Amino acid sequence: MLKKLVLLLFFVPAVLLSAGIDINSNDVEIKLMGDLEGRSIIFKIKDKDGNNIGVFKPTSGSTFYRGEYASYKLAELIGLDIYSPSQFSYMTPQTQKKVLPMLEKASFNKKSYEPEYKQNMSKKEENRKTIIEELKRNIETEKNIDGVLKPWIDNLMFYKPLGSKKGFKLSRIYQYLKSTGPQPPHSTFILSQCTEIFETKGCVEGWSYKDQVAQDISSILVLDAVLGNSDRFAGGNLHFTSVDGNVETKKGLKIFKNARLFSLDNGAVLRPNDRTGFNILKELGITRFVKAHIEKLQTLKDTDEAKLRKDLGIGPEEFEIFKTNLSLTLAYIDELKTKHKEKIWFAN
Repeated sequence: MLKKLVLLLFFVPAVLLSAGIDINSNDVEIKLMGDLEGRSIIFKIKDKDGNNIGVFKPTSGSTFYRGEYASYKLAELIGLDIYSPSQFSYMTPQTQKKVLPMLEKASFNKKSYEPEYKQNMSKKEENRKTIIEELKRNIETEKNIDGVLKPWIDNLMFYKPLGSKKGFKLSRIYQYLKSTGPQPPHSTFILSQCTEIFETKGCVEGWSYKDQVAQDISSILVLDAVLGNSDRFAGGNLHFTSVDGNVETKKGLKIFKNARLFSLDNGAVLRPNDRTGFNILKELGITRFVKAHIEKLQTLKDTDEAKLRKDLGIGPEEFEIFKTNLSLTLAYIDELKTKHKEKIWFAN
């Protein structure tokens, strides 16, 4: 029942979703995420029946846990409901004592991966050793380790065709992201992905609409620019999911009857002097946007800074990075509006 609740409600505020998840409780079991889940160390949370109910992400590798939270909150503030809910949490020293042996026994030095995955695992092995030392210090000094708690999302699949810059430009959606191109029609678009590497193995189709996909990816890239996301186009950092749990399986093919893009991992953000997200927005030539989302960002630019920083959950240094990126992004869009007028907006 809990798994179904998480699935059906994942667009509501995180506090409601994860209110029943206590990472420090004896009623939950903590495991490590799989080998191929990026370079960061992420903990999977299971209930007493063995069901996956959430993940805990401390700062590790490319993941800045406050940035993960800020990404979700910024999406929420502009009305974009396809970011994974996140809420601040922590592991007590006692819980860290439980997970330390698991980390010490783990190893990501595997020789069977392709070169790309081998490199990722080499970095993950370094991060494993780093966090082991952090846990040991915390246990000795009786200090918590902070992070974000996120609900487990069932019926989720990564989406490579829009998850790499090369695939992005070859996608049928790309033309709709140009102010000089046609407006996207409200016609069916199939998000299709097969995998023999990531769980769940097999092929998945997500039935969506061209206008929805185009608008969602445009706004994701705008937020990447504002937050300085440096890890969107690694090939697996864009996902799609079932919006309402209407899923069926036919001859091994899993079908999400009502699907949307989904932004699951957003921790590689708010790094000093990193303009990767903004540069990619310009490099890809994205010149069409969701007007309501841009207007919300403009409103945030004029919001009381102390309140906005508190809402985003970030420190003064990260907030200065955010402000700079926001100004650059809005200035870029203003230039486009001067040049292309109302063509820069999606019609719907």
